[in-house]
Amino acid sequence: KARLKQIQAYSVGDAAKYFSGALIKDYGGTGGLKTISVRSLGAAHTAIVYDGVPVSDLQSGQIDLSRFSNSFIQSLQLYQSGSDDLLIPARAAAAGALLSIKTVAFDTYHAGSTKWQAAIKAGSFNHLQPSAALYLPVSKNVAISGSAEALYSKGNYPVNINNGNLSEKTRRNNSEIRSLQSEVNLSALLPDSSNLQVKLGTYFSDRGLPGPIVFFNERSVQDLYNGDAYLQSRWNKSVGSKSRLVVSGKYQRNLTRYRDPDFPNNAGGLNNRYLQEEGFLSAAASRDLSSKFSIGAASDLAYTTLSANTANYTAPARWTSWNHVTGKFKSGALQANSSLTYQHVTDITRATGVASPARNVVTPSVAVSVKPGVSGPWLIRAFYKKVFRVPTFNDLYYTLVGNSSLKPEFADHYNVGATYSTAGDRMLRTFSAGLDAYHLTVKDKIVAAPSRNLFVWTMLNLGKVHVTGVDLNTELSGLANSLAWYLRIAYTWQRAIDVTDVNSPSYKNRIPYTPDHSGSGMFSLGFSNWKTGYNGIFSGHRFTLGENNDFNKLPAWMTHDFFITRNIQYSIFEVELRASVINAGDARYDIVRYYPMPGRSFQLSILFNHL
Repeated sequence: KARLKQIQAYSVGDAAKYFSGALIKDYGGTGGLKTISVRSLGAAHTAIVYDGVPVSDLQSGQIDLSRFSNSFIQSLQLYQSGSDDLLIPARAAAAGALLSIKTVAFDTYHAGSTKWQAAIKAGSFNHLQPSAALYLPVSKNVAISGSAEALYSKGNYPVNINNGNLSEKTRRNNSEIRSLQSEVNLSALLPDSSNLQVKLGTYFSDRGLPGPIVFFNERSVQDLYNGDAYLQSRWNKSVGSKSRLVVSGKYQRNLTRYRDPDFPNNAGGLNNRYLQEEGFLSAAASRDLSSKFSIGAASDLAYTTLSANTANYTAPARWTSWNHVTGKFKSGALQANSSLTYQHVTDITRATGVASPARNVVTPSVAVSVKPGVSGPWLIRAFYKKVFRVPTFNDLYYTLVGNSSLKPEFADHYNVGATYSTAGDRMLRTFSAGLDAYHLTVKDKIVAAPSRNLFVWTMLNLGKVHVTGVDLNTELSGLANSLAWYLRIAYTWQRAIDVTDVNSPSYKNRIPYTPDHSGSGMFSLGFSNWKTGYNGIFSGHRFTLGENNDFNKLPAWMTHDFFITRNIQYSIFEVELRASVINAGDARYDIVRYYPMPGRSFQLSILFNHL
């Protein structure tokens, strides 16, 4: 949580940029869509788990991380080999990567005093972000909590448009956003010592979709409305000292409205509405068979429908089941995990069109780690995981673009790595360094790229892709002359190439938007109630298309952020004042071509905390 506060990200999407090996596709500004791809697998391979329950979007397969506020996040973890938790939902275990988001809502289960938090952030481009949270004990074993955050941003940041020898200075238009995120939570310790968590959440947003800036034309009038609501619950119980049960369920309803007044049709533009509904159930159990060996099993079932007001839409529905078994062995310095996941998918077209064929797939994984000397500083690890992804509803059935015969995507993921961790004296309290080398072979890779705008995508099977890379992470902390300091550096070298057709001009070329070099850094100094620090992110050059020529090349970029905070402690609450400079060097760059990112901006915030 301390690292999340240092980043001072507007959303989970901004915070996730600091994970090594992760690529965030960001279309600019506070309201820009943000999706995460891990080791070039693609955003649809990354499962998002929110307080223990998966988040899904079968329409596009990509979860927009900008909808998750950073204000109430307790922890953010990225798993690439899978979580060590034997009770993880089978749906999440089957994914190529897992981003786990835990909020402060269920951080405590004992009934203490009433707790609250209120904050407001204000920044450049008319950014305003108020938030509030309340934790209220109802009885000895029951508590309710609620949180809400509103966001408004004009998003009209300055941009430089360059076209050969000509340039023009203007401001980004149609990037305004209004959003409201809210949650109500119930946590209860039941008489049988089991635990129940219930969450009711909503998210509403209305945003402009800034278009690509091509040949000085930045006109964009499209807008996107999201109205989402969900109810999820999670019940867990220990049976004796060796067994545990977890049952979870969720209903979610996602309404999307996309409007484009400029679209040339007889109706005077597009006004498309999509309604996605899903019911999800999961049951998991684990048991310790001995002091060294444990097993776990999980079974999930989901039924998803998608409706639209467009003519001749197929109105698809999908039944999906996941069954996952896993075993864990731990003896002294050795730990080994292995698992098997069976996934069944059946599509139904409720209106017109042909449904995609049913799929039955079994995917294994195995992970081994050795810690020489048991309590020594070294940890050596390796894993293999086979990953399967069925095409999304948009891939298969989107009007004029979808292809119901699109092939599923398979990937084989190999990884070896080592970590060195030690604790020292006051000057160097902690030191850790990790190195991971990996290789992925992806067959029939499905690549999504924006077409006319951010909402309409073109899908493409690349055939075969090889991804080879190295992730390096270093983290240090210490205390010197009453100065507490922290340093973290992450670096990724990665080569993701298309090896589909030896006669193709893109053979052994890098796949779109995958830099060879990327990384991030954090540094902070704390003295008494003051703290200051630096955050930086860099990315090497990328190519926008499969043919790696100068025309398709996007230049490298790097941003530098600085902040200072002051904590003031009162008898019953704490006040935190913060000032930040974001992109202090005023770097002008695109993460996605023709979608310029903001330059230098400023942010002020005040937080009243009694949590």
